[in-house]
Amino acid sequence: MEFLAPETGLMFWMFIVFFSFLVTVFAVIDVVRSRFRDSDKLIWLLVAIFAPFGGFIYFFVGFGQKWKRKHERKRR
Repeated sequence: MEFLAPETGLMFWMFIVFFSFLVTVFAVIDVVRSRFRDSDKLIWLLVAIFAPFGGFIYFFVGFGQKWKRKHERKRR
């Protein structure tokens, strides 16, 4: 019955917050290291830092855009 203790819920939320923080840090590092055109880098940096779950948004939307442009350059 220790699994149902209140401390278990707290540990679960601490893990979620820590994981979200790590994803945001990795998103910021990836944005800074990547090449974007015009002001896209600044926009993705602001989204990753200030939007709720911004790191996840970047990896699902922005990372895909960057990947597409990278392959388009190789084809030409």
